Amino acid sequence: MSEELSSIVDFSVDLGKQDAPEPLPVGEYTAMIRGAEVKLSQRETKYGAISFHIGADQYPADFSDGPDEGLTIVYRRVGLEDNPQARYGTRRFCEAIGAPLSKSINVEEWVGMEAAVEVAHESYEGVTRAVIQRVRAA
Repeated sequence: MSEELSSIVDFSVDLGKQDAPEPLPVGEYTAMIRGAEVKLSQRETKYGAISFHIGADQYPADFSDGPDEGLTIVYRRVGLEDNPQARYGTRRFCEAIGAPLSKSINVEEWVGMEAAVEVAHESYEGVTRAVIQRVRAA
């Protein structure tokens, strides 16, 4: 039986004094896929939502705002539609992570594979965040 959680949550800092954390610095990191699933976009097109995990041991020495267990960034630029552009993009992604190429793929088989990811920054709702700009072979 699970333990009931208290409705009171204590933080180490007053939330009124918490600034936005610094995003992971721009650069190239080796990342492992921890999750991969097929999703539908707002336009009803299929794409892969790939969760890349960057270990804390890869943080630059002057980066202190990252979680102690590492950082996960979801990459949503793998089109999974059956058209030439999406198929070629998926082929390049599979080659980058070392996944086998065939007529049929199971994105769940990508879990555990590694790649080099290029991290960039983008602003979303006024907050700068780290995003994966490119994936290539590690």
